[in-house]
Amino acid sequence: MNEGKRHAQTIAFYNAYAEQYIAETAGLDISHIRNLFLNLIPKGGHILDLGCGSGRDSRFFIDQGYSVTPVDASQEIAKRAGEFIGKKVEVLSFQELDYSETFDGIWACASLLHCPKSEMDSVIHRISRALKPNGIVYMSFKYGEGERVDEKGRFFNDYTEDDLTELLAAHSDLHMVEMCTELKPLRGGFQSWLNLVAKKPG
Repeated sequence: MNEGKRHAQTIAFYNAYAEQYIAETAGLDISHIRNLFLNLIPKGGHILDLGCGSGRDSRFFIDQGYSVTPVDASQEIAKRAGEFIGKKVEVLSFQELDYSETFDGIWACASLLHCPKSEMDSVIHRISRALKPNGIVYMSFKYGEGERVDEKGRFFNDYTEDDLTELLAAHSDLHMVEMCTELKPLRGGFQSWLNLVAKKPG
């Protein structure tokens, strides 16, 4: 299956099941990693919520006094998230990012895991370009190896610590701040996740 078809199939799932997906993820507790991220960003700074999903984190950031630009590749998710956030969510894919030194932080929580590995270098470059000097990016992936399509038709790339270290090493304009794994409850079970925080030097 080529990248275009994978993308279309994944977006089709989120458009069709937007309400169900939001209900399952809106209440997840990610306060630990969210606080780590915010502690590295100037108070009141500008955050890009890249793949904002339910709008859970955008709403939190706004309530904490940050300026937020929420985007999502799914039209239906963006519509519902916009209603929850109280702010328009632009329909935008990772591959369409075109900002230059705009954001103090980029929050990509469980979103870049839908980007084909063949396109990750290009997307990471776009993310770095969008960050201001000293800007921070957070990204999370399901822990594992390779690429796959799940039973719902969604495409995933999975990463280990070595994979993610190798990916970041190709981008000298981003320096790793922290990488950690954690177990998160979801749909009655637990999933292993890999978190990465990186900084663009000043």
